Amino acid sequence: MIQSVKVKNLSLSKDNVRKSNRDAGIDTLAANIAAQGLLQNLIVTPLKKAGHFTVKAGGRRLRALQLLIEQGNLPVDHTVPVLVLSDDDNAIEASLAENFQRVPMNPADECTAFNFLIQKGMTAEDVAKRQGVTTRFVEQRVRLAELAPCIFEALASGEISLGVAQAYAVTADTDRQTRVFDQMKNAYYGNQPDNIRRAILNGTVKANDAKARFVGRDAYVAAGGRIEGDLFAAEAGDESWTDVDLLEELAAKKLEAAAAELAQEQGLAFVTPIAATNVPYDMERQLHEFHATGRALTDEEQARVDDLSVENDDLVQQLEGSLSEGTPEAEAANDRLEEIERELDEIDTARKAIDPAVKAQLGTFVYIGGDGQARVHTRMFSEKPVVDPNAPPASTPTGNDGSGADDVDHGPKLSATLVDELATQRRQILVAHLASDPTVALDLTIFLMAQDVVFANNYIRDHSTLKASAAQMPIFTFRDEASMASQTIEDQRQHLDTSWAGHNTMSERFDAFRALDDQARGAWVAFSIAQTLEPTLNVTEGGRSNGFHDHLGRILGIEVANWWRPTAENFFGRVKKDVMLEALEEIGGPILRGRYKDAKKSELASTCASLCNGQGIVEAEIREKATAWLPDAMRFDAQEKPERIRVNSTFVTDEGDEEPEQDDDDTSDDQELAGDYEAERPIDDSSEDYSQAA
Repeated sequence: MIQSVKVKNLSLSKDNVRKSNRDAGIDTLAANIAAQGLLQNLIVTPLKKAGHFTVKAGGRRLRALQLLIEQGNLPVDHTVPVLVLSDDDNAIEASLAENFQRVPMNPADECTAFNFLIQKGMTAEDVAKRQGVTTRFVEQRVRLAELAPCIFEALASGEISLGVAQAYAVTADTDRQTRVFDQMKNAYYGNQPDNIRRAILNGTVKANDAKARFVGRDAYVAAGGRIEGDLFAAEAGDESWTDVDLLEELAAKKLEAAAAELAQEQGLAFVTPIAATNVPYDMERQLHEFHATGRALTDEEQARVDDLSVENDDLVQQLEGSLSEGTPEAEAANDRLEEIERELDEIDTARKAIDPAVKAQLGTFVYIGGDGQARVHTRMFSEKPVVDPNAPPASTPTGNDGSGADDVDHGPKLSATLVDELATQRRQILVAHLASDPTVALDLTIFLMAQDVVFANNYIRDHSTLKASAAQMPIFTFRDEASMASQTIEDQRQHLDTSWAGHNTMSERFDAFRALDDQARGAWVAFSIAQTLEPTLNVTEGGRSNGFHDHLGRILGIEVANWWRPTAENFFGRVKKDVMLEALEEIGGPILRGRYKDAKKSELASTCASLCNGQGIVEAEIREKATAWLPDAMRFDAQEKPERIRVNSTFVTDEGDEEPEQDDDDTSDDQELAGDYEAERPIDDSSEDYSQAA
């Protein structure tokens, strides 16, 4: 029997078969009831108190009604229709039937219904309010309703899942959707949303791309550029710029204008615009790098430098002695020191200034930095070799190797054997003297490494086995060029002092290099040594593990989180779902993990990336942990393990015991590397007995 009962006279029965997720979606249901009214009556049984009933089926509707009354959206004495059953057993069976026999609405039907309301003239906001959902949810369903017919039919028939349909809907271009659908429907991985999304977005550019930031959204849109927002991304505002050719054209024009202005301002022969975040190596190789040597100081300049140096030393002595910190006299002295430093820099800059006639033969590059700003390559190049008038003339004839030793008459011709013997004896004399002069030896070390960097594309016969060649990357096509670290390395390279490199002979280059100040030479040794480091990772298996690199990282105080953040592209989208869930648990505990345990892999990757880049809407404590989170492999916290080191034909084990070498074919590489020389024995960290095998 159907009758009307006041909500305040209804209570939830313990016999209601729905025990879990009772409060899920109550706000949404309440908003829908407020807009549409109660569309389905409750099922109740009478209580002993007259006019009061217990709800056996419809508990969520009851909670929603109570919430509306509590919020003041319904009157306190609001009545609702109920079906009254007299038998508790029948009531439990009715509750089970109501909850168990319902069939979820087909996503396609749901999308069609939402789209119908929009077509009737309702706004997304109106529909969202009446249905108790977010505006974004309505926009998502409408976007799905406008999928290409073949894809929408596949969704309606159950051929594809809702997640797959959402992947196709990242673009509104139905022709592109259809093309990708035809490619993917028979592909082995064609039902994976990540693969579909990548195929759909192939040929588009993200709004945070360096080139997009360089051109600017307003300029791109004003030129007719189209932008598509991904309604199904974890964060709103995830845009794709679809007219890539237009973006390239706008970037090229803007860079060309900047290049022309720079060439005119500085009197350069050319400034080549590069619409990329780095200057390609091959483009540099096609040109000749120019190294300004810098002229000698004039007598007047030298006298001024001497005077300033004396005044500088005097002020420093006063600040360390008689002048108290914070006094007007001390502040005046510090100000004067800054003025002296600026004047010395101006003199040095004038000394290294390039002659205008030479500058008119030179050029450089302008490119797009990772921050979206135009950046000028600080090194100069020429299409043909250019002679620096400041460079002193070569004191001896110069050969192809720059050693200044070719084509020089050194007396009667000697036999090859005698040449080798005499060369050996002279080498021993040179080595004996160099080994006793650490200052010259250190300068030579830095110089030889720096020369390898500057003349990497040329053969310089320096007759030394010391090399500082840049390490090879494991993937030839991957150089991580747009990262903050790579751009920092390029900046470091561009700011190295190459004034010594423009001299004609190796002897002159070495003398000029030794004349650099300690800071300039120190920058060279740091850069050269750093380039030799090979890629390693904090992993337990494979050849990429090196605990010593982790030790270096700790010494240098590296905070990886300030330089690298995991994204869906560089990490989360390329690992298993369990790895992402474990990351969430590390960040926010089991509760955060449980919140996303049922999410699709692509959605989970986007969520993790957003959290770790400070974009998620979470508690402050979780945000702090998320923005500092790193996968273990990227941390510098591995401990170096003792290694077996060859001593003659014996390996020394971790415990210090000796093991004879195994006689198998796998030791050939070690034998080739070891040769006939004898290596140092491993030493215990706690021991100071640095013994060497004889």
